[in-house]
Amino acid sequence: MKRNIHLTFTTKLVAMICLFHIAAISAVSYLNYQRYSRQVTGQTIAQTQQIIEQTGSNINVYLNELNRLTLAPYYDDDVLHSLELSPRSPEEQLSVSRTIGDFLASAMTLPRDEILRVYIMNDKNIYSYTRTPYEMEDFERYQESDWYRQALSQTKPIYIPPHLEKAFGSRKIPVFSVVRPIRSKKDNTQILGVIKVDADYSGIRKICDRVELEKGGALIITNDENQIIYQTSEQISPDFLSFLTPSKMAGNGHFFTDSDGEKYIWNHYTIASSGLKIIALNSYGELMKPMRENMQKTILLTTACVMVSIAFFTFFIRRFLSPLTTIVQLMRKVEDGDLSVQAPVQTQDEIGYLTLSFNRMVNNLRRFVLKNTQLVKEVYETRYLYKESQYNALCSQIKPHFMYNTLNTISLLVKCGESQSAVRAIEAFSSYLGGIMNVDKEISLQNEIQICLDYLSIMQLRYEDKLTYHMEIDPTLYHCQIPSLSVQPLVENAIKHGCEKSRNAAHIEILARPESAGYLIQVTDNGPGILPEKLRQINEQICTVSALPKNPAHDRHNAEDSTPPQGSIGLINICKRLLLKFGEDTRINIASDCGRGTTVILHIPDKQIGG
Repeated sequence: MKRNIHLTFTTKLVAMICLFHIAAISAVSYLNYQRYSRQVTGQTIAQTQQIIEQTGSNINVYLNELNRLTLAPYYDDDVLHSLELSPRSPEEQLSVSRTIGDFLASAMTLPRDEILRVYIMNDKNIYSYTRTPYEMEDFERYQESDWYRQALSQTKPIYIPPHLEKAFGSRKIPVFSVVRPIRSKKDNTQILGVIKVDADYSGIRKICDRVELEKGGALIITNDENQIIYQTSEQISPDFLSFLTPSKMAGNGHFFTDSDGEKYIWNHYTIASSGLKIIALNSYGELMKPMRENMQKTILLTTACVMVSIAFFTFFIRRFLSPLTTIVQLMRKVEDGDLSVQAPVQTQDEIGYLTLSFNRMVNNLRRFVLKNTQLVKEVYETRYLYKESQYNALCSQIKPHFMYNTLNTISLLVKCGESQSAVRAIEAFSSYLGGIMNVDKEISLQNEIQICLDYLSIMQLRYEDKLTYHMEIDPTLYHCQIPSLSVQPLVENAIKHGCEKSRNAAHIEILARPESAGYLIQVTDNGPGILPEKLRQINEQICTVSALPKNPAHDRHNAEDSTPPQGSIGLINICKRLLLKFGEDTRINIASDCGRGTTVILHIPDKQIGG
């Protein structure tokens, strides 16, 4: 079963204020978080872009230094002279090889640790100095290489993009190369050979290692084929380069999410001379971590402030609304019927006015209830006295009627010389008179049946075998209260209209039994019955009596104007007395069939059972 929760006004007011504060502080905290996160993101993107552009500039300077290193042969005349010679003997060839080899070992490799191999070659010979056990991949067919033919056809140095080659083991490492043609000082159109320098990324790595990004960030360098040749963090997923489409590379500061769900802010910069791409990644989570911690602290502080606000507002509101709470408690007492309560007036504001209005309302209500109670009492007493007088008047109509019929019966017995029957009739009449002494009061159903038996015994003495009767009374109904002489007149009418108007033997049955809405009393005779027209008039009179409003003046008016059919005075009398006693739930039904008899049924309400 669902239980309804009723909150007090104080609780609702405190909850509303606290919710407003929480919503306001939460909204301000969230908006500040969003604003500062955009500011931090924008500053991070700008600073990172400056860093990688400076890194790219440093790498470009480093590559230019390597380019200048390829000009070293022009500062050594012996090398140029050796390249101009055409050795004719093995001794001359060996001398040229030593001259160029010593130059390569001293001038080219010593200044730079990142230089792996240096070659000077022409169409006839190739001279080299290597620090690795492996030569360049196209060592045997260098004359067919594109870079070699391209170097012979121009004066500017050629940059060979990073590519993977074996150097010190089976694992390939990124290697980039600088190629420059060597021309004669005497004749600039004469090409003496080509110098090629192979270097690893240790120099570039040193430049990149000096770059400091935010915690969780990474610096990555890729070549034209989107191969990673340098990265500062191994936690970056290798497949992240698939996200770097040309449209995304058109701008800086995009958000990027890797396969593990980690969010990054990335910047990029391309070195035009070498085609290298420098990519800087900053972890968005690490970047926002201080702000999240600050927001959590703000939430905790807000929660503490809200708790203090709840305590403060609860105390203040309870103190401020205590007069109103008092009025509510007193109103509950007024609902229970206590109209003597008065609320103390503590303030002169709106609540004070409400308190004064409440006191005036209770006073007016108390006076109204007292006045109304007095009026109700007067009306009730008036109606009660009227019913009592009407009841007594109806009972006074019954007494002469019963006595006349009984004395007439005794008189007939005496005239007929039936002294014994007359004595029995007088005894029965004496018992009968004792029973009807309380005709204006209520008696038990058992006493009412005894009055009927006394009356029937008198009538049986008169009619002898011409009159028989049968009674069937439920013992549980003996103590039910009923107005005196409510059944006897029905028996009297049955004898009067059944025995006196019929030559056949008369038989009367009296039945009393419980029913669902109370109990019924039924009197049946086998007389000639009632003519339909007269039965209709009697039933209309009963309906008219049952429908009369409970108004004395109206009752008197209808009593004066209505004349009951001949022979129905006793029946209408019973109907009025039962209605006055039991109310509108009482019903009287009359059924008659010409030549077969008449049945009268009294339906008494259930609430009258018991004595």
